[in-house]
Amino acid sequence: MVSLVKLCQWLGLPRRTLYYRLKPRRRVINTDLAARVKLALERFPTYGYRRLACVLGENRKPIQRILQLKNWQVRKRP
Repeated sequence: MVSLVKLCQWLGLPRRTLYYRLKPRRRVINTDLAARVKLALERFPTYGYRRLACVLGENRKPIQRILQLKNWQVRKRP
């Protein structure tokens, strides 16, 4: 049997990498912003996240995150 130290040395990996466990993050959605996004989407159904962000006067990243998590992404043209 080979120790983890030797195995990591052979593979060229730090030992820390073997013990790393990813922590699942809960995505928190701003409900007020989500409601505003939904109203804007109903009014402008063909707008993407960038144009919605301009209309709402917000950053595009939270808008994009809300659209992705709620599955409200606009379909691409064929």
